[in-house]
Amino acid sequence: MIVDESLLIPAPPERVWRALTDALDRAEWWGYIDLDVTPGGKVEERWSDDSGHPMLTQGVVTEVEEGRMFRFTWSYTDRPVATAVEITLTPAEAGTVVRVLEVGWNHLPDGPATAADHRAGWRIHLTNLRRHLSP
Repeated sequence: MIVDESLLIPAPPERVWRALTDALDRAEWWGYIDLDVTPGGKVEERWSDDSGHPMLTQGVVTEVEEGRMFRFTWSYTDRPVATAVEITLTPAEAGTVVRVLEVGWNHLPDGPATAADHRAGWRIHLTNLRRHLSP
């Protein structure tokens, strides 16, 4: 099972990269995530699930190609198995295509349900990013 979401963002790659990697810029559209986009950097996202229960996902950035792509692994603090996320930026005529690929669901007992939740979450984040960068 793979989560694979893409969206055209009406902004050049440099601007999209800044919105993804600059903490102040990112806070305008993502909400709370502590994300240090350097190899070995920390990833920590806090949110509340549908029932209002606080959630925490933690991980580490594993690879960065400045301005083009970064990868990280992360997991819920109550689950030892991590998924791997790759976010890529591809220049397009009308802006930048941002693609989010998340794998590793087959190692989780509730993999399909959690993958569906993450797919919905990535759609929300990408839509918020597009709204943030739309003229």
